[in-house]
Amino acid sequence: MIGVFGLQSRPVDYFAAFLDLLAAKEEYHWSAVLGDFTDDFYHLACPHCAVEVTIAIGDYGRYSAIRDWNLGDVDRRGLRPASFEELSGTGRWMYETAVRDGHEALADGIAHLFGKGECPYCASVFNIADEYAAANRPVLR
Repeated sequence: MIGVFGLQSRPVDYFAAFLDLLAAKEEYHWSAVLGDFTDDFYHLACPHCAVEVTIAIGDYGRYSAIRDWNLGDVDRRGLRPASFEELSGTGRWMYETAVRDGHEALADGIAHLFGKGECPYCASVFNIADEYAAANRPVLR
């Protein structure tokens, strides 16, 4: 099992060790879906109007959009990253761990994933991680 000190020892594949530690903390959902934020996309339904919203967090930007097969991501809206004070639970742990270990890009991606997105269709604002997890987290028995 990888402990906190396992990450601080700077393993060769830090991100894989980070995901393993999430799984060890029984955060199986985030362990399975979290990307390294170089080119990550999360798809969810707007909690207010149910339109499918694409959340992009990566080298091409940090935004919510409506994905069109021919046009790509249209009507992009910038994401609002969570501040440290707004983070709690797993999001806060992931952010603090990435910052502590000097992985700023990972920490920035986590702040955006646990921040707010805006629906390009109805302009409602929602917590990205909450909506994504509610729709995609498997039920464990």
